[in-house]
Amino acid sequence: MTATRLAAATTASALAQRLREAIDAGHWKPGDLLRQEQIAAEYGVSRIPVREALAQLQSEGLLDVAHYRGARVSRPQAGEIDELFDLRLMVETDLLVRALGRHDQRSLRELERLQDTLDDADDRLGWISGDIAFHEALYRPAERPRSLALYRQLRAPIDRFSVQALGPGARKQGWADEHRRLIAAVADGDATTAQAVLEQHLQATRAVVLAACSEQGDG
Repeated sequence: MTATRLAAATTASALAQRLREAIDAGHWKPGDLLRQEQIAAEYGVSRIPVREALAQLQSEGLLDVAHYRGARVSRPQAGEIDELFDLRLMVETDLLVRALGRHDQRSLRELERLQDTLDDADDRLGWISGDIAFHEALYRPAERPRSLALYRQLRAPIDRFSVQALGPGARKQGWADEHRRLIAAVADGDATTAQAVLEQHLQATRAVVLAACSEQGDG
């Protein structure tokens, strides 16, 4: 790879990250069109890294790109949401069970701290990032990096939709109660209860996301 090509690739990667952040912040909403020339002008780059950045976001499922019609922020469909949650149930249950006997007092205190922070979160971005941090801390002791990466990949499309359609008030107390019950079950080494609470937690979240998706579709 030439130096010029390397620089372009670096620019495209950095631009893709900035576009992700802009979408997360609500600069573009599901269904909005992203125009290459507008992005190039706004971020002060050429069209080449813009095309590469958009292709990268398309591969992540964040954008729908149609030939001659540009790129639009993707809107998850009900069937896709159902499939993502079905896969999350399998991956996250496995991670939870494997992590269960490996938590210690330090990791349990970290889970409590993260949940305390979530209890105080009142903005969408902070709440989503706090929930991600909680679940990653819950699963990390399993020492299954590929499974943890898959977990992140599966929840990313849901999070990017949720950060605009939902907020901490959507089901805040229910989620908090389930998180506290998960911490208690992990502390007790109770795999049966932990799995049951996690399934309840994910199924309830599925219902909230599907309802929000339906409302946006009707609009």
